[in-house]
Amino acid sequence: MKMYGSESVLSIILFFDIAYCYPGFIKETYNSDVDSCGKVHLTVSSLEDTYLELNWVTKCNKPTDLVPDEIALYDRNPLDRNEEMPPRVSVLARKYPEGYYRTKIRFGSPWLPGNWEYQENMIHAEHGQHCFPYWIASLKRDMIIDVQCLRISPTWMFDNSHRLGKKRIGSIVIPGTHNSGSSKTVSFLQNYVMNQDRNIWTQLVFGIRYLDLRVGYYGNEGFFVNHDVVRITKLIPVLREIRKFSELAPREIIILDFHRFPYPSEFTVNLHDSLIRLLYNELYDLALFPGGLQIGNGPTFNEIWARNKSIIVCYNNKEITSGHPWLWHPIEQFWGNKRDVGELKSFLETAIVQHNPVLNPMWALMAELTPQALDVIFRTNNLRKLANNVNRHVTKWVRDEWNSTINIIATDYFLGNDIINVAIASNIRVIY
Repeated sequence: MKMYGSESVLSIILFFDIAYCYPGFIKETYNSDVDSCGKVHLTVSSLEDTYLELNWVTKCNKPTDLVPDEIALYDRNPLDRNEEMPPRVSVLARKYPEGYYRTKIRFGSPWLPGNWEYQENMIHAEHGQHCFPYWIASLKRDMIIDVQCLRISPTWMFDNSHRLGKKRIGSIVIPGTHNSGSSKTVSFLQNYVMNQDRNIWTQLVFGIRYLDLRVGYYGNEGFFVNHDVVRITKLIPVLREIRKFSELAPREIIILDFHRFPYPSEFTVNLHDSLIRLLYNELYDLALFPGGLQIGNGPTFNEIWARNKSIIVCYNNKEITSGHPWLWHPIEQFWGNKRDVGELKSFLETAIVQHNPVLNPMWALMAELTPQALDVIFRTNNLRKLANNVNRHVTKWVRDEWNSTINIIATDYFLGNDIINVAIASNIRVIY
């Protein structure tokens, strides 16, 4: 609730009075800060069950904090109803001191709201955030402390352009995915090569703005998105999904990081040239040229928008980029190769302190756990399990500790964390 000046005290008194007496008529919630006690969010399990997960902030130190008694899941916004609305799930907050509860309600793969379900010939989709029919609320007796829906944010940069305009691309928090194209495969090793369970179009629609891509070449079959030497899906359809999204949401800045070229093992200059011709044909007219922009913390959003270009194509080969002025230099990725949560956090904290971007103003923390050779041999600690182990922690690290010190944060199974919403809130709230 936003309150200003001498009316604040009266507003608080009236709000509490109305809240306790007429909970069905509440149109605002008590909690407004992203890291406040009782703040809630929904995630989707990184495991195959895709169960909805209830999450809430348990740190309650301020005198004004309302410590929640109950966390509830609804299929409609409980603030919009005048009659009593029974929750689908309700838990006592004190029984779950970590602020986390996995329900038995499957999210699955529902249609994207706001007319954002992908079609090749689509020409319009609705701007703004759009909710799925899942709402989480924290309650103190009959008062709602906070309520949030599980939502897509396809135009979050445009929606907040008045706040983002003067900020620089290398100084904001950018939500990303690791091995972004590894979302489907028929390989018997799928548990060790699938890093996402949503395709790139869906990632962009939810609000992801950094895509980590690895490319392989297979002769007459052309270029594929790979996970290491395992090919996942053809590259051209992926590029066309990115293009379509950019056409529908032209003020959303998308960072494409062509970070590795794992197949064949000798990815020759001729193959690089062929790949760049393909990228040129598909994306060149939407590509932001880096000339004069790869210094310091990079360009402001206003500077980018003034050029009417929305795709930044980074290419991890300095010799190649020097011959193509529309390509950006490589983005430095900090990848820990850890399978322990504590070790990963220590590695990333060191990277935050020691990073020093030189060629490209943007830099990326790869905040995912990595299976080791024995995990693959004995079928333990697969990518879903590891993402499930770490994703909740990544949300807390970024929200509570790192929100003013990082740039790109990339994760596996991104719906298992709340990085998109944390990034949006951080970028609006923090002055860099």
